[in-house]
Amino acid sequence: MQKFILACLLCMGTTVFGQGFNVQINLKDVTEDRLKIQMNFPPQKQKSILVNFPKIVPGTYANYDYGRYIVNFQAFDQQGKALAVTKKNVNQYQISDATKLAYVRYEANDTWDSPEVKGEYIFEPAGSNFQKDTLFALNTHTILGYVSGQEKQRIKLQIEKPSHLVGVSSLKNTTQGDVDTYLAASYQELVDSPIMFSPADTAKIMMGETEIIISLYSPNNTLSAKQVAAKVEPLLDAQRKYLGGKLPVKRYAFLVVLSDNLKGGSYGALEHAQSSFYYLPEGNADQLSQTIRDVCAHEFFHIVTPLSIHSEEIGSFDFNEPKMSQHLWLYEGLTEYAAHHMQAKYELTTWNDFFKTIQEKKENMDMHFDAKVPFTVMSQQVLGKHKEQYGNVYQKGALIGWGLDLFLRQQSNGAYGTQQMMTELAKTYGPNKSFQDDELFEALVRMTKMPALRDFFKRYVAGNEPLPIDAWLQLIGYTWDTTQKEEIKSPGFDPQGLAIKMETKRAYVESNSAINAQGEALGLQVKDEFISLNGLPIDMENFGKNMKKILQIIQPGDMFTLEVARPNESGGYTSVTLKAPFTPISQVSKSAIRPLLYPTPEQLKLRADWMRANP
Repeated sequence: MQKFILACLLCMGTTVFGQGFNVQINLKDVTEDRLKIQMNFPPQKQKSILVNFPKIVPGTYANYDYGRYIVNFQAFDQQGKALAVTKKNVNQYQISDATKLAYVRYEANDTWDSPEVKGEYIFEPAGSNFQKDTLFALNTHTILGYVSGQEKQRIKLQIEKPSHLVGVSSLKNTTQGDVDTYLAASYQELVDSPIMFSPADTAKIMMGETEIIISLYSPNNTLSAKQVAAKVEPLLDAQRKYLGGKLPVKRYAFLVVLSDNLKGGSYGALEHAQSSFYYLPEGNADQLSQTIRDVCAHEFFHIVTPLSIHSEEIGSFDFNEPKMSQHLWLYEGLTEYAAHHMQAKYELTTWNDFFKTIQEKKENMDMHFDAKVPFTVMSQQVLGKHKEQYGNVYQKGALIGWGLDLFLRQQSNGAYGTQQMMTELAKTYGPNKSFQDDELFEALVRMTKMPALRDFFKRYVAGNEPLPIDAWLQLIGYTWDTTQKEEIKSPGFDPQGLAIKMETKRAYVESNSAINAQGEALGLQVKDEFISLNGLPIDMENFGKNMKKILQIIQPGDMFTLEVARPNESGGYTSVTLKAPFTPISQVSKSAIRPLLYPTPEQLKLRADWMRANP
């Protein structure tokens, strides 16, 4: 999928915004990567209240326990006298004598750079970063709590900032001197609106009636917001057309942080209703062009789902005791499919590239994920038993979306696809109207008037039947030709079969299916962690650069030397040097999906209907 922070006090008073909360932060006061936060309360009627920090937030599908980063939590009355506070658990504080409560104060660590805080590392787009005088990535859920039962109260957020930093968010703000003020109708809205403060580098695009603002932070100035705008403007125009000619939001913010120091092992983004937050490797416009397009296309399409189309589990999200929906195929899978389908439809990429993506997703699905787990079951248990299967939403989930689109087109003689289905769903439901999780399949059957759709969902979404990829290709006059081979230079493994060991900051072989003939010749094993290749380091920071350098110059017959750290019986590692003559390998072509030589008229018609830019 997806920075922010809350801290410090601007004043000691307890001014409230109507009957809501007034939160004050001072970005000029950062000590040991911590922000100080003061949250002023409206009058409380209950004698005891519970202040919560999220366990999880929408779009992350991981229990992060943000309360881990909160320290020195204290409560005070109007005269500054301390009130009794009991820490119930890592995320919750109980305040006694709450009828006397005027404000609370606490400090928040940033999540990007707090190694002393134990627990699972938080994916950067869902976390926070405080770089004094340089960058403040404020995902407010990392630092701002809420009172049980008062999540719908209004919030006034006042942030004092260094004068050279500019704050950007989907929330509009007013500025007086060095103080930015943001107003949110509820805790949900504030959490859904990350804020980024950085030196001024912004660009604005008007897309019909929608204002698009882009804010970029590049530590070495390798890219500018205007360059990003140039890349995403044609993308947004294509998405507008794909969605029927009009975007469903009036304002949208792209918050982009580039990094030259990978810490968590991955890059990516997190979607919000009217914004998205990006954490990407630093590079220039040419290097990041397709990455920006692919990631932005996916995240921006989330304005449809789950913004306008979602179940009760999403519409009434519980930040501490969440219930997961069974429809990640819709929220993430169909969104991922639409992001690639749209680019091919409007000639931002080629159909050949689209089918390469389909092939890659099928291969990744087979290599990494458990085919026996029904997608609905994985979705509902993604926080527990099937946590490791979440990544399949971008593989099998996207393939389900593609297959569904072709199925709908076939059933309607080409006239109706997932674009029309999502438009109808958005009209039936909406941001403030959720569907019942266990009723969606039948609702879609009724809406499309296609009883056969019931069987599609039963077999491929609620069931675990293998996706009939070749049969779907045949519908549009294509086939998967595994006889097409290509010779490639390989380091002994498929990079898609690697994972990151966070404790050692090294890439390792995740499964036997990732090891190819060159790897077998070397003696590579599952769980081997990479140290160097032909003497050059291939740690996380240098992996791609040095791997590419070696493979460019090595020739068949040259000695290939791979140093790995191999787990041993004592729980540590043994350094092992693997050697073998370098031999290019033969594999199924990455362009194995190709059109049939003699497609039928029916196949050609369905292909044309599916590929046509409009509708």
